[in-house]
Amino acid sequence: MEGTDRIQVSLLGPLVVRRGGQELDVGGRLRALLAVLALEAGRPVSVERVARGVWSDELPVHVRKSVQTQIMRLRRQLGTDRIRTEPGGYLLDIRPDDVDVVRFERLISAVAAETEVEEQRSLLAEALTIWRGAPFEGVGSRWLDEVEAERMVELYLGAQERWVDLELAVGRYGAVVADLRELTARFPLREALWSRLLLALRHSGRCAEALSCYESVRVMLADELGVDPGPELKRQYGELLQNDPVEQGPAVRNEGTPAPDEPESHSPLDQLSHRRGVVPQQLPAAPGLFVGRPKERQALDDADQEAIVVLHGLGGIGKTALALNWAHQHRHEFPDGQLFIDLQGYGPGDLITTSAALRSLLLSLGLPEAQIPDDVEARSSMLRTMLASHRCLVVLDNALDADHVRPLIPGSESLAVVTSRSELRGLAVREGARRIDVGQLTAEESTELLHAKLHSEQAGDDDVLNELADLCGHVPLALSIAAERAEDSVKLVVDELRDLPRRLEALAVGDESGDLRAVFDRSYQTLAPDVARAFRLLGLYLYDEFDSSAAAGLLGTSARAASSVLDDLADQHLLCRAGARRFEFHQLVRAYAVELTHEGRRTARDTVSLAARRTPAYWKKPSMLWACDQQ
Repeated sequence: MEGTDRIQVSLLGPLVVRRGGQELDVGGRLRALLAVLALEAGRPVSVERVARGVWSDELPVHVRKSVQTQIMRLRRQLGTDRIRTEPGGYLLDIRPDDVDVVRFERLISAVAAETEVEEQRSLLAEALTIWRGAPFEGVGSRWLDEVEAERMVELYLGAQERWVDLELAVGRYGAVVADLRELTARFPLREALWSRLLLALRHSGRCAEALSCYESVRVMLADELGVDPGPELKRQYGELLQNDPVEQGPAVRNEGTPAPDEPESHSPLDQLSHRRGVVPQQLPAAPGLFVGRPKERQALDDADQEAIVVLHGLGGIGKTALALNWAHQHRHEFPDGQLFIDLQGYGPGDLITTSAALRSLLLSLGLPEAQIPDDVEARSSMLRTMLASHRCLVVLDNALDADHVRPLIPGSESLAVVTSRSELRGLAVREGARRIDVGQLTAEESTELLHAKLHSEQAGDDDVLNELADLCGHVPLALSIAAERAEDSVKLVVDELRDLPRRLEALAVGDESGDLRAVFDRSYQTLAPDVARAFRLLGLYLYDEFDSSAAAGLLGTSARAASSVLDDLADQHLLCRAGARRFEFHQLVRAYAVELTHEGRRTARDTVSLAARRTPAYWKKPSMLWACDQQ
């Protein structure tokens, strides 16, 4: 890929594409298509994600055909061998480091993993030189602007803040003032930048300017958001007014010994909280609309004296909403703080590793980065030490499995509420976690949710709403999507949802967070290949309740092996446990399994033996057979 064949794509600023050093003129929708593929350089991108990136929520009638047409046009410009058709979609065959976004993210990740300050400085300097301006400028993709651009800006600002901290740590106060003034002008709502600017001015002996800056940001926050400055800015303002002696920057401040005028504390959290005046309160806003769940909320109330509670259920079933609703109602019971972290176990972003999550929690508790241990075990021990004898709530959202979340569990005085699509049985076995199965809403709760989301003139009669709730499987995410799409006509959405093979198409609106298929995709992608194949076959051929013997006959394996597969699927809530070692599909999950095979979204064509096709009648549902027979 060197010389005249090398393709380089720059997205951190106006789009620039070069082949062999010569700039290419890529226009129209091809700009968005190239950007979506380049973000995953060297890895396949699904047709669905390509379509979202190019057309956002205004998808063409024939999505797959339209994507193929755009791919063909882009191949003409880049070379036919540069975009390969893969089982998982389309792959842009260029080196990842030839895409500035990918290289930028790699460098930022390397900074987080690096312990040597000088090496961090070198990596940050290289990363920041890549940044040319607003990400994806001129690309013309609303999805990229609203999702990816915001993520890249957040990484950029984090890198700038870390660079400033390193400069402050070695006394280069005046050198960062100009940069911070520029950054606060470009990102005026970023209080962390203002905080560093006040600190740099104060260290430089420019207290009057620091006070002026504080007044500027105070007025701006009041006018724009109707809020006061946060605790850190207020703390610095108070110290400016008292003309307190300046301290070292936030990255190097020595927290080990109480200041002479501070009372001695009994734990690291006592010391940090007393000095900073901050109690972490990280819970995201409670869901504005929340209905039902009386049994689950009562189970949470009853588990209040436990150390760990696990809320597990199908993707889109409302686990996070339940956790946040309960947490906000009970936050007064956790006076030492409430911590929250989305572990991204099932996306949509990259998985937050256990080590990175521990670092984030320790920083949230006020521990200086220089004092954070390197390895996971030491970080986990430090977290438990800091929370010892304190009553904190720790919400660990979207955990992948028990090993992912186990080191994040605080001591017995605090409560960890974990949400996951996995049943996390290992936490119950080893740590004694209380597991709460979050199932579908009742029929009454579903119609209550629809009534609340729809205007009275939209809702229509109860029979239509009841049918809409049934077609959505009483899944909160599906109900919310349907309500959003029913702006013009509830009856029209009901008619669309009656078409089972296209039901998931009708349950999509906006970005991936409003696409039920994408939510199920992220659960499916965690499955081992043999379990994924079994999932597709079971969805096509078995209905009502079934056991391992029925599954074994269909899969051509032993009952013991089939039982293991069924347990794996039930653990991910892609099957429902129906009692006495029997299983069943949720109707929407079955529709997803059928769609996987029908649309050819996997290359391996599953075949069913003649013997398997001659299974008892209750195994089969004729309306399901067409999808496999057309393969």
